[in-house]
Amino acid sequence: MKKKSIALLLAGACFALTVSLTSCASNQLAEGEELVEYKDINYTVYNKKQLTEQELREDCDMLKYVIYNTYAGIDEAISLGFDLDATIEEIYQESLKNKELGYYKAGDFQSTAARIMSKRITNSDQHLSISGYSIKDSLLLFYSKVYFEKQGEKYFVKKSEEENIKEGMEFTGPENNLFEILTDDGILYRYGVMTTKKLRSALLSVNNETYTVKVENEKAIFTKESWTGLKETKDTLYMSLGDCSQVFGIANNASISDSYWEKYLDNIAKAAAGKKNIIFDLRSNPGGYFQFPAKMLSAAYYNQHTDKDYQNNMQSLFNNKICEGCTMLVSPFTMQSEKEWLEKSVSNQFSLYKPEVVDYFKDYWKHMQYRPIRKHIPLDYFASTFEDFPEPDFKGDVYVLINRGTGSAAEFGTGMTYLLQDKGIKVHLIGENSWGGIKYGGMWSNSMPNSGLWIRAGIYFGESPIVQNNPNWHGEGNGWFPDYWATNETILNTLENLTGDLELKTVLAGLGKELL
Repeated sequence: MKKKSIALLLAGACFALTVSLTSCASNQLAEGEELVEYKDINYTVYNKKQLTEQELREDCDMLKYVIYNTYAGIDEAISLGFDLDATIEEIYQESLKNKELGYYKAGDFQSTAARIMSKRITNSDQHLSISGYSIKDSLLLFYSKVYFEKQGEKYFVKKSEEENIKEGMEFTGPENNLFEILTDDGILYRYGVMTTKKLRSALLSVNNETYTVKVENEKAIFTKESWTGLKETKDTLYMSLGDCSQVFGIANNASISDSYWEKYLDNIAKAAAGKKNIIFDLRSNPGGYFQFPAKMLSAAYYNQHTDKDYQNNMQSLFNNKICEGCTMLVSPFTMQSEKEWLEKSVSNQFSLYKPEVVDYFKDYWKHMQYRPIRKHIPLDYFASTFEDFPEPDFKGDVYVLINRGTGSAAEFGTGMTYLLQDKGIKVHLIGENSWGGIKYGGMWSNSMPNSGLWIRAGIYFGESPIVQNNPNWHGEGNGWFPDYWATNETILNTLENLTGDLELKTVLAGLGKELL
């Protein structure tokens, strides 16, 4: 496949939305558009255990089509030297070597495709997976039980559970292995190592001598339905979002969920009135739709819960602001999927789009079979009467709780909390580094017709300037770094020390999300 400059493919996003979405029905290609093949993706998936050579070829060809027409990151991969044609051919030829009684095992084809694709695609993308195999690993922090106190420009052991590491010893290792925590004794620095590999020990240098110390990473908290809720003290509102998906986030039935969310947002707006602090718990939130953190922050920042039009416009503004600079890849594949999704599943959401976007989508659907084009369009397409944020009703401190399970849309939600920093809202991140998966989102998955091999890829390019320009954001695979590092055991104590709100000890006892 011919290599293309990612700058050229994204050029359409540099124009005003009304200009960049106008040429679908025209025979002339607009800048950033490319004619591609149309294939019907509504085929039967047979999930065969054994494949003929022809079936193997068919699945390889469909895999190439799906990747090029679905994966928004393919353009970056090509610009970095990835050759899609050669990679697919390599998968095909390697799979031909595993012939048994005249057939080829589908399982061998799937593992071969995942292995070769992960080796050849070098761009950083946490979402991309093939047959359940993730292409990239995230960075994890492994803690020791050695704590340092800063004196001037040097660090000295304050407390240690390591036999050979004594109080008063001077730290002589790299400073980026010290992680700032807040305790009853003030700010301390815990020694740790960040890596994608599993560790049980690490090397620590004190007094210019090297010691082996035990390290461990924080125990994972697994998301569950009941994690969406709120608690409050006189000065603080605690609100939690367990999943950025309406159905899973608060109820198992979408219609029930709608009424729950309306009531939930009303309660947030009422509870936030007069508060000094808001704690927004996004720990172990795996993502979904960033509309849901937008809804919660809009309700918390603006006490206009009785004015639904106002709230809808504010939520759209949050969505669009966090997505400035982001794009969506439209193609025959994605538009077939979007047509079914938007028309049947979330028609109410489609009605919230800007009119020019709705017109563009409908025009594409009408012409996509005989004029199939592939193009990146701006992602900030929700309709809002506001161009910028008005003065918020809430003026205070926001404490966002994150961990390595905070990912994707929840990381965009973390970025949203910073949108009103210039209007009297100060943001603090508490916990661990997040997953680091925002660059490509809007996940679609598709299975190959014969083998059932499936690829899960993002159709959105989500490198939001609001996120990328924030000093707490450390990139794909690294995620948000907190201002204060804290484990599950210490996170409540950290919040008490930061807010001075002693009621939190009772109201949020244990700070386990199961209490909601």
